[in-house]
Amino acid sequence: MISQSPQHRTRSPLRESLQRSDYERAFDVLERCDNAASLPDFKELLIEALEDTFALKHVSFFAGATFHNVFGDSAPVTEGKTARMLPEYQERWARYDVFGTPVAMRQLVGSGVSSLSELASYGPLPAAADAYVRHFLVSTWQMETAAAMRLVLPGGHTALVGMFDPAPDKIGVHEVSTLRLLSRQLSATCRGLPVSRPAATLTKLSDRQRQVVQLVADGLSNAEIGETLSLAEDSVKKYVSRVLTATGCQSRMELALLARSQRI
Repeated sequence: MISQSPQHRTRSPLRESLQRSDYERAFDVLERCDNAASLPDFKELLIEALEDTFALKHVSFFAGATFHNVFGDSAPVTEGKTARMLPEYQERWARYDVFGTPVAMRQLVGSGVSSLSELASYGPLPAAADAYVRHFLVSTWQMETAAAMRLVLPGGHTALVGMFDPAPDKIGVHEVSTLRLLSRQLSATCRGLPVSRPAATLTKLSDRQRQVVQLVADGLSNAEIGETLSLAEDSVKKYVSRVLTATGCQSRMELALLARSQRI
């Protein structure tokens, strides 16, 4: 038997649809999530990375012991309008979520991603899922784009990362292909993470991060910290956000108290 040379081997459809810019976006997300020290850190870093890299403002992270109870997560991580969507979703629509339909579940389990545009191309949605899309997503919240990415969490638990946008073409073919690549890689990243944050500590922060923490503890605003350290205010904001994630602190006040207790 004559083996095929590498250049003549059949490439997977996923690889065929990815361009250099798509790989760059995927690497950017993976790089940012690689710093997660625990599952809560991972959730926050992933949502922040998707917001920045794919320009998505409305993202949620639901988790559950099995695929079927993901939609009942009582305390998901939400960003953008998904925080305001949550009460009505939990009260009325969770059991009718379009990504809980059999076709969507097969996609999510098989490829890691399902999008509303793909599901619509397969034929009419079940009546309840169609009502969820038309009345809840579109009419109430003006979300024309919807997609979900499935991740495998520690202990075999499942997560669904929901992504929504008013623009109908926000998540197109390239975005879906990139998210499918990310689904596999992100699952590998987060499967071994601790499910809760370790005790807060400042010992692993960089010198610059520790300087920022000290100035936060002194009561300076982001603008004042930027002026002191010759940093742009947006850069200071990112430093503070990353330090909060790294330490598990929920607020600047909590971070300041931690800094004082550890005499940074």
